[in-house]
Amino acid sequence: MEKFEVVGKPVQRQDARGKVTGSTKYTDDYSVPELLHAVMIRVPVAHAEITGMDFNGIEKRSDIVICDHRDIPAQKKVGPIKQDQPIFSWEKIVTPGDVVAMLVGGNREELYSLTKLVKVSYNELPVLTDPLKAMDADAPRIHPQFENNFIVHYPLRKGDVEKGFAECDGIIEETYTTQNIEHAYIEPESVIAFPLDKGEGVKILGSIQNPFTCRKVVALVLGLPLTKVRVVQAEMGGSFGGKDDTMNILAARAAIAALKTRRPVKISFNREESILESYKRHPYYMHYKVGYNNDGKLKAMKIDITADGGAYASMSPFVTWRTVVQATGPYEVEHVCTDVKAVYTNNPYTGAMRGFGSPQPIFAQESIMDEISIRLNMTPDKIREINGFKSGSKTASGQILDNHQVNLDTVIKAALVESGYEEKWPAYAKENADVPSIIGFANSSENKKYILDEAQLITPEKTWRKGIGMAASYRGCSLGAEGIDTTSAYLSVQLDGTAYLICGLAENGQGLRTTFSLVAAEVLGIPVEKIHYLELDTAIVPDSGPTVASRSTLMGGGAVKNAAEIVKDRIQKSVALKWNAP
Repeated sequence: MEKFEVVGKPVQRQDARGKVTGSTKYTDDYSVPELLHAVMIRVPVAHAEITGMDFNGIEKRSDIVICDHRDIPAQKKVGPIKQDQPIFSWEKIVTPGDVVAMLVGGNREELYSLTKLVKVSYNELPVLTDPLKAMDADAPRIHPQFENNFIVHYPLRKGDVEKGFAECDGIIEETYTTQNIEHAYIEPESVIAFPLDKGEGVKILGSIQNPFTCRKVVALVLGLPLTKVRVVQAEMGGSFGGKDDTMNILAARAAIAALKTRRPVKISFNREESILESYKRHPYYMHYKVGYNNDGKLKAMKIDITADGGAYASMSPFVTWRTVVQATGPYEVEHVCTDVKAVYTNNPYTGAMRGFGSPQPIFAQESIMDEISIRLNMTPDKIREINGFKSGSKTASGQILDNHQVNLDTVIKAALVESGYEEKWPAYAKENADVPSIIGFANSSENKKYILDEAQLITPEKTWRKGIGMAASYRGCSLGAEGIDTTSAYLSVQLDGTAYLICGLAENGQGLRTTFSLVAAEVLGIPVEKIHYLELDTAIVPDSGPTVASRSTLMGGGAVKNAAEIVKDRIQKSVALKWNAP
């Protein structure tokens, strides 16, 4: 790092002072003239056919505006892959977070009280909550326009898995499950829509993870060209992948209301609403059958994974696409049979969350690796060393790892040394020798009732224990085959030597503005304090794709570096021309 003048050196984050002092303005902090508020009307059921709505005289009030699906001028259902999610539900309720209408007025608290007067008539339908039953012949169909509750299926085959099992010394079968996980960002969802061009356009200000995606969705719903929809990202109080689909829909609702009332409209969720309507991390049901030899070498893996997509497809096709590659871990296995499926249920819908299809299978595959190591009386690092990817390895998906460095073994060895693993593992094992093991307990024929006996209980004075573990995984950065990976950046040097900088990727709290400013300052040879980073506005910078998949520093940093090098080259040529320098 010594070759750098700016990069790698201590620097104050550009957003630090405002966040520490509380002066940073988040979306809900904005108050503008003639601002109206909007609150949602929901039905306390998970699955029902809507038969009617009675607003109980609210529609007669001049100070209250009602918005529902009839106010949508163009596309009524949206979605990143399948257009199955309504902006306002009008046919069915398929999950408790669904919104059937919206009340708009000047007093938010009064609007909440008025929602209790609205009567929605409906016929309840059977509720599907178990994804493993989603494809049963008698399962309730969540979306009648589709033949069944199937969202996507990715099969992967390598070698002959049954041949592999026949040739191995041991076989282990385990089932692992993971739960719904809420993103739980500190700032709940908030967005403001402003009518522009005499009602022929709209500006959106909000806590939006991917402004360009939001612009596309709002334009589709309003039937407007992209140039008539302007999205500005406000400071974000966390996202972790969670402020994408939900914020696009809230922005569309606010825009519909803004154009109908011709006044700015704000939607700000409280925590209960945020948890109710926002999407979650996918619950996974993962069955692993793994064959291995006594020397620790993996021979065959048969993996069946079902992801609970919930009420809407959202990003399930892409999340599970990542899973099928990750499912066998960073290990070379000769015979593989993997099936990853996502299905509809009436549960909260699931989508992008940090890790995007990786944490669930990593949990399963690393757990079963540990169980195999126990069976073979090996340390966890040894079995990973035996099976880990090396140069020339062939992955489960058929990729040959050549023409680049494969450093899994190097990384594992470095981690073992830095953590003191080789000393701590036997020491802690000796300390914990008196702790009863329940490995294999659930599969034991004499323990069908899953009740621990007295010898397997851990007494209170022995509950605090030290241990050390390890796990390995691999994952790519950026979109890969999911989309075109391009990013744009603008850099403008001013007469006093300062510079404006903007990139089409979004600052979601990860430090993007500071990182990009460091890159520009390093190339230009100026202090980072002289870089002024502009707010992200879809009207002034090209679409640079979504801010996901750890692609900001890689792709956006590359764009900033390229821009700075172009500017630097032009400056150098101008100076050389003026001073007749070589």
